[in-house]
Amino acid sequence: MNENINQEIETFDIGMDNSVDRAKNAKATSRRLLKYLAKQKFKLLAVLITVLVSSALNLVAPLVMGQVIDQLTKGIKESLTTGIKFIVDFNTIGRTVILLLVIYILTSLFIYFGQYLISGVAQTLTLGLRKELSQKLNRLPLRYYDCHKKGDILSRATSDLERVADSLQQGMMQLISSSVTIVAAIVIMLSIHPLLALITVFTLALSMFITTKIAHRVEGHFADNQKYLGELNSTIEEAFTGQVVIKAFSGEAKSVKAFQKVNGQLCDANRKAQFTAFSIEPLIRFIGKIGYVIVAVVGGIFAVQGTMTLGNVQAFIQYIDMCSEPMTQISYILNMLQSAVASAERVFELLDEEEEVPDLQNSKQLKNPRGEIAFEHVRFGYLKDKVLMEDINIHFNSGDTIAIVGSTGAGKTTLVNLMMRFYEIQGGRITIDNVNIKEFSRGTLRKMFGMVLQDTWIFQGSIKDNIAYSRPDASLDEVILAAKAARADHFIRTLPQGYQTILNEDGSNVSQGQKQLLTIARAILANPSILILDEATSSVDTRTEAEIQKAMNQLMQGRTSFVIAHRLSTIRDADLILVMQNGTIIEKGKHQELLNQKGLYEKLYNSQFASKVVKDK
Repeated sequence: MNENINQEIETFDIGMDNSVDRAKNAKATSRRLLKYLAKQKFKLLAVLITVLVSSALNLVAPLVMGQVIDQLTKGIKESLTTGIKFIVDFNTIGRTVILLLVIYILTSLFIYFGQYLISGVAQTLTLGLRKELSQKLNRLPLRYYDCHKKGDILSRATSDLERVADSLQQGMMQLISSSVTIVAAIVIMLSIHPLLALITVFTLALSMFITTKIAHRVEGHFADNQKYLGELNSTIEEAFTGQVVIKAFSGEAKSVKAFQKVNGQLCDANRKAQFTAFSIEPLIRFIGKIGYVIVAVVGGIFAVQGTMTLGNVQAFIQYIDMCSEPMTQISYILNMLQSAVASAERVFELLDEEEEVPDLQNSKQLKNPRGEIAFEHVRFGYLKDKVLMEDINIHFNSGDTIAIVGSTGAGKTTLVNLMMRFYEIQGGRITIDNVNIKEFSRGTLRKMFGMVLQDTWIFQGSIKDNIAYSRPDASLDEVILAAKAARADHFIRTLPQGYQTILNEDGSNVSQGQKQLLTIARAILANPSILILDEATSSVDTRTEAEIQKAMNQLMQGRTSFVIAHRLSTIRDADLILVMQNGTIIEKGKHQELLNQKGLYEKLYNSQFASKVVKDK
C-alpha cells in the first residue's frame, strides 16, 4: 500500500527536502528548552542550592589554608626575630586541618546530591519530550511519512533526544557551578587585592571572548553532524530492510558506496566540530598561564614589600586556579550546549509539524453502519497546486463489492485512503450512511473498516496476538475461528507452539504467503462493516488463493467491499468495477458492460488474457 502511495506521489513530482541545515534560531530554541526546564523549577532550585553551598565551601577552603600558612609564617618570623626555637602548634593547625577535611567532605556530598538531582531533571525532560514525540508521531498525517526518511525521524526521536539529555546532565550543573565559582572568586580577589584582581579579570574576559567566538562556529558543525547522522541512519535502515533486493541485483557495491559517502560526510562534520571544540582549551590555558605568571610575580613583590601576606598570595593563586579551570569547563559546556541546541531544534521541528485536522468534539457514531458510501464533488491533491482528483462523484450501495483497477499510480489506493481519512480532501465531501466522515472521530471511522494490504505488517509477538491486533479483547476460540476462515489454522498448528509461536519483528520465520493469511485472519476477526482488500492474495499460490477467495466471498457477504486488483480474472463477479487513470474514474460498470464499451478495461483484460494464453502455450 505504501509503495502505491509513494508511486502516486512520485507521479506528481511531490518531494520535500527534510535535510537539516545549521541551527536556524539558537536563541529561540534555547528559550523554548528553558521553558521545558522551568516545569521542574523546584528541582532546579534544589540543584542551585546544592551548587551554591558546594561552591561556597570550595571558596572557603583557600582562605582556611591561607590562615594555616599565615600562622606558620608568623611563627617562623617570630622565631627568627627572637631566636626562640620554632615549635608548630599542632592543636591550632590540627583544628584547621580537621575543618578543611569537613569542608572537603561536605563539598563532595553536595556535589553528589546536585549531580543526582540534575540527572533526574535531564531524564524527566527527556521522558516528557519522548512522550510528546510519540503522541506527535501518531497525530501526524500520512503525508509527513510519505515525504520524510524513516531514519531521520528515528534519529530525531532517539539520538537527538539523548544528546539533549546528556548535554544537560553533564553540563548544566557544571555551568552553574563554574559561573558561581568565577563570580565569587573575583569578588574575594577584589577584597584581597584590587589590582591583581583586575589583571585576573582581564585574562578571564579575554578567554571568554575567544570561547564565544569559537562557540558560534561549533554550533554549525554540530548541526551538520546531526544532519548527517540522520542521513546515515536512513541509509542503514534502507540497506537493512532491502537486503534481498540488494543481493538479487548485485547492488552491494552501490550500497556500500552510498554508506561510505554519508559516513564520510558525518566523519568530516564530526571532525570539524570536535577539532573546533577542543581548540578552545589550549587557548584558554595559554592565556590563563600568562595571567598566572603575572599575578605570581606581582604578588611576590607585594609580599616582599609587606602589602600582602604570603597566605593571601597563596589564596589568590588558588582562586586564579579556581577561575581558570571553570573557564575551561565553560568552554566545553558551551560546546556541549551548542550540540544540545542543535539537537533540540531538530526535535522541536518535528513537534511543530502540521498535524491532522483535529476531530470534532461532538463526533457522531453509527451503531449499525450499513456501509453506504458516496463521493460528492471530491477534490484532492497531495499538494494544493498538484490536483490528483477533480470533482469525483460516485455512490456505492451497501453490501456491494466494488473492484478498482488501473495502472500503477492511477489513484486506486488513494481512493480508499480518502474514505478512511488518511488524507484530507480539498473540496467536496465523502459520506458513510449519509454522514460526512469528518463528523466521525478517526477512531470511530476506521473501526468501520477492515484492511488487508499487499504489504503485510507483522509485529514481534505470538501468532495469537498478531491476529488479535484488530480486536485485543478477542478470546483464543474467536482467534481460531478467524484463522480457520482465512485458511490459516492448518499451517499454524504445524508450528511447534501453534498459536503461541513467537514471530520475528519482520515475520521472517514464516513465509510471505503465511503472513498474508495471518493479516486476512486479522481482518476477519475485526468483523468490519466495510472491507478494503488491496491485492490481498498477491503473495499466495494459486491453490491457496482459491481457498482464500472462498473465505473472502463468505466474509464479503452483507458488507461493502473494495477490492484493488491487478488480476482482472478475480473481480469479474464484482457488483461495480471502477477503472481509474491519472486519479480520475474513466469507466465504471460490471465486467461484461465494460468489455462491451471497448475502452481501457477491455484492453487491460485482453492483455492479461493474451499473456495467459502465451504462458499456457
